[in-house]
Amino acid sequence: MEILAWPLIGAIIGYMASNRRGFSPVAGILGGLLLGPVALAMFFVSGVTRGEKNIKCPFCAEWIKAEATVCKHCHSQIPAGNKNKRRSP
Repeated sequence: MEILAWPLIGAIIGYMASNRRGFSPVAGILGGLLLGPVALAMFFVSGVTRGEKNIKCPFCAEWIKAEATVCKHCHSQIPAGNKNKRRSP
């Protein structure tokens, strides 16, 4: 019974992680099924060492560094009010 529990737990964790990060839920479930217990460790460890934060450009919706004043994708000036909406991709 434990053999069947790990893939199910991995699929649930993969779904939650992909949903939280904005990735495809199907890919998260498949990744969780394939990784099994490793998915549990990856879920809790992911993003712990990442020091830089990113924001979405309000004009083109691409991820840019939070400290950026100009979007590297669309070259728009980033308003100062959007700098507090930080999030990692």
